Amino acid sequence: MSVKVEMRSLTAVTQKLDQAGIRYSLGGSGLLLSLGLIDTVGDWDVMVEAPKVQVLHALQHNRIEEKISGDYPFATQYKLVVLSDTPEVEIISGLAIHTDKGLCRLPSTPCATWNGIQIGSPEVWYIAYALMNRTVKAALLLAYLKETGADQDILNNMMNEPLPDEIMDELGSLMDIEKL
Repeated sequence: MSVKVEMRSLTAVTQKLDQAGIRYSLGGSGLLLSLGLIDTVGDWDVMVEAPKVQVLHALQHNRIEEKISGDYPFATQYKLVVLSDTPEVEIISGLAIHTDKGLCRLPSTPCATWNGIQIGSPEVWYIAYALMNRTVKAALLLAYLKETGADQDILNNMMNEPLPDEIMDELGSLMDIEKL
């Protein structure tokens, strides 16, 4: 799949985060694009676990708008939008989603690099999409993980989160039996 997506705004933001020593990972549709599972993005979701003041300082020369991010079932710490060319860049800190069993924290876990950008965990984003009832994107990631294999450490960590039984069963199906 050959894709030409405008990445200038994403690259500018991630370079500034790198320069400030802020760990980040690209998630959402950008992750799906990096894996060759889709060919367009509506925006770039950049996950961080840094204090908002640190991120704002790193991006001080950008126009930033803070968006409300904690509407139930979400419990994200903050969301910033870097106002620029489309697709816009959203900075999301501390992504978390309430489930019937409690608050599931979805960490920013860089797992690979794509076009110089740190890419997030397909395992974490499968769970995020499943919890958001975005079934098509969740199914794409689940099929990808079944085909390519899943990171066992990430699976183990995520299985300690309060996840619905259906998601736990899917994660269990991704466990490498030889490593148990």
